[in-house]
Amino acid sequence: PELAKRMEENNIIVNYQALPSDESFTASSGLRLGVAEMTRFGMKETDFETFASLFADAIKGGKGVGEQVSAFSEIFQTMRYCFDGEPVESFKKELLATF
Repeated sequence: PELAKRMEENNIIVNYQALPSDESFTASSGLRLGVAEMTRFGMKETDFETFASLFADAIKGGKGVGEQVSAFSEIFQTMRYCFDGEPVESFKKELLATF
């Protein structure tokens, strides 16, 4: 919980999660990120490398990367789906025309 709070202070939202070796959920020692949501907003492998560095700095230093995290996250404001682009748009128009 303390680390989750520190991450939030640096604009990184996580939740603490029990690991199999933890004695109970109330003694959670893991952190969980919404990686599926991050990819849905367009993060790719190289973006995760950048984010991992910011994440590590927030854990090690405790403070000071919040502004960098906010600036980095500005790139990822458009929700994406599995099927984007012209092939899907054409299919969508064709499908809508049947109604």
